[in-house]
Amino acid sequence: MTELFQTILLRVTLAGVASAVALRVVGGGALREVVKLAAGLLLLLALLQPLGSLRLRPWEGLAGVSQTEIDAIQEQNAQTTMSTIAATIARSLEQRAEQEGFDCSVNVTMANDADGVLQIDRVTVYYGGADAARLSELQTLLTEECGVPVNRQELIAR
Repeated sequence: MTELFQTILLRVTLAGVASAVALRVVGGGALREVVKLAAGLLLLLALLQPLGSLRLRPWEGLAGVSQTEIDAIQEQNAQTTMSTIAATIARSLEQRAEQEGFDCSVNVTMANDADGVLQIDRVTVYYGGADAARLSELQTLLTEECGVPVNRQELIAR
């Protein structure tokens, strides 16, 4: 049990430090709100993820639930979390692009890295024909202001 608390404390501390650095780097504006949201979700994930590995003695009512069913529910919860975070990031990116005068829609895909940390896997931007001449500006916006590397960006004309 002590190991669980140490793990939670370590993860929350690291997530807090990462969030503070990200907020310090971002500055102000709409992107700051996106970073605040992502930081909050990261802290929540850092707090709750270790609890998923906690094994308690089964209660009488839960004795009939198999580990396979529990694993399936955990996987479904993880997918729901990824989907919710991806949709929120996509909306924020669309709003930021709109502020810069782009007419586009954004699709974000999330994935866990090798350490199990949730991260942006791919950002697909569907842009209008008028924005074709400004694609380098859009990529710069995604890279510098939103932190999405070029190798994880996909720009597609509508």
